Amino acid sequence: MPWFGARMRRAAERFRDWGLEWKVFLMTSVVILIAVPLTGAFSFNQAARYIEEYAYNAADRTVSQLSANVGNELKNVSDKLYWINSSDELARAIEWSQNRSDEAYSVVFNNVFSLFSKASLSSPTIRGIYLYTPRGEFFEGVPAARKETDFKETVYYKAIKPSSTNRWVYAGQNPLFVEEGAVIGLVSRPATATGAVELDNYLVITLRADYFERNLQTIQLVPDGFSMILDENGRPILLSSRSEVTEQFLEQAQVPDFSGKPSFFEMKLGDQTYLVNHKPIPIAGWQALVVQPKKQLLVKIAYIKYFTVLLTVVLLAFSFFLNKSIARWVTLPVRRLQRLMSQAKKGDLNVRFASESRDEIGELGRRFDELLDQIQRLLKQVVEESLAKRRAEMRALQAQINPHFLYNTLDEIYWKSLEFNDSSASDIILSLSRFFRLSLNRGEEATTVGKEMEHVEQYLKLVNYQYRRQFAFEVSVDDRTKETVVPKIILQPLAENAVLHAFKDNEYQNNRIYVKSFREGTDTTVLTVEDNGSGIDPELIRLFNAPLADAAPGVASPSGEGYAIMNIKERLRYFFGERAAFRAESRVGEGSRFEIRICDAKEEVPHESTAGGR
Repeated sequence: MPWFGARMRRAAERFRDWGLEWKVFLMTSVVILIAVPLTGAFSFNQAARYIEEYAYNAADRTVSQLSANVGNELKNVSDKLYWINSSDELARAIEWSQNRSDEAYSVVFNNVFSLFSKASLSSPTIRGIYLYTPRGEFFEGVPAARKETDFKETVYYKAIKPSSTNRWVYAGQNPLFVEEGAVIGLVSRPATATGAVELDNYLVITLRADYFERNLQTIQLVPDGFSMILDENGRPILLSSRSEVTEQFLEQAQVPDFSGKPSFFEMKLGDQTYLVNHKPIPIAGWQALVVQPKKQLLVKIAYIKYFTVLLTVVLLAFSFFLNKSIARWVTLPVRRLQRLMSQAKKGDLNVRFASESRDEIGELGRRFDELLDQIQRLLKQVVEESLAKRRAEMRALQAQINPHFLYNTLDEIYWKSLEFNDSSASDIILSLSRFFRLSLNRGEEATTVGKEMEHVEQYLKLVNYQYRRQFAFEVSVDDRTKETVVPKIILQPLAENAVLHAFKDNEYQNNRIYVKSFREGTDTTVLTVEDNGSGIDPELIRLFNAPLADAAPGVASPSGEGYAIMNIKERLRYFFGERAAFRAESRVGEGSRFEIRICDAKEEVPHESTAGGR
């Protein structure tokens, strides 16, 4: 975006005009402005990650504890079932139910009642124990009347009938006895040594559901958190509390199988996100769930965030104040040195910095003092050298008289020759005059492509007269290249190389020289000199094609050939640096081609030497 770049340039220009104190303050403030918030953000991120990890682990430990508590209690009841199954009293009751015993029902009932009493007294969760046989029922522990409902019409029988294993059954009320409150029943087929497991006998151990609910309520949770137990069908059977959130969760989270889910996951309920942790209760095939609002679970992170922001703001304010004071203290010697320089600028060369400090500013002050001493010494020397300088200028002026006299005289001969109608002589003299003018170029090293192309054209005209037109030449100039600034006399040596060497072996028969300039793309000027002469030795071509950075004065082939071309490469390197390139191509017996490529500078500034005319 151009407007953005322009604004950035203007901002950079304003910044350069600022005082050193404000520059130091601004740059260090930028570092502080980046470092302090980043440090705060990093610290907050680390603390938040640690607290979140700790909270998630705590929630996982909570649901693991709940699962273990419920599982252990159910295992204790299962152990009581095993103990009852292995008792003699149960075995005699099963034999009695199969009419293989002559004992009276009351005797068998009392024995079973005693057995069941011992089992229920050893566990506070057992509400009662019930045994169903086709011949009669046995029960203990429930101080309530027996319902008229037949056992085979209860949920206990429906759960155990299709199953060959023990079943845990939750009921909102006791299916067998008249009493309030939900119960959990462990239903099984009595297993005895008599093989009664295949018979129509059923044993039920009834547990108090409120005992497990109180266990859920004792679990430490964050506000609005709750826990529950799901049966094997994903149906909630025990809840720590009931609320609108609980009902909403039950509507959205009816997931009968948690095996495919991770041990915790997040769920969106209303405008809050809840963390759900679950653990299986293997003995019953149930699931223990702990559901807690994530915001409450991670409330400490919010406190840390507010504290971090407040601390960052305080540290930034203090850092800026301290930074400004340090910037003023550090730049104080610089301002003192600046005042001394201003006095020296007005002509007072007797001021001195005189600092005892050994740091960079103190060293700069001592250099300033030495500079003033040196200036005072040089002032005397300047007066003495002024006369010598004037004499040198006079000698330089006299040195320029002879060349000007030469081409002025040639101009005079040109006009005289016209009087004798000798057109060739006048052309030669005019070419020679123009050639010298362009060669001298007012003493400047730089010229333009247009003048350089004219210079090589005048040279070829003169040489062609000398060789009696034994070769042809063509000079083609692209108008777009005429104002490109180049070192003077970089094409004439290449043309001279063709005349003196390339055409010599061919005895100057049917030889041609092409000199061209053109633009390539939008930023490159290309100059070429091409001939159809005898070609150049490959060793020299490799030397010519070496990078410009390797060009050095006086470096040519061992035989001394190529000196002029190496000189051209050296001048191109000094004049353009990496913007110029030189390449030579040649085949023995077919000719040669020299190419100079010049890339435009980013901001082309006209060279002083191009001003003016001839």
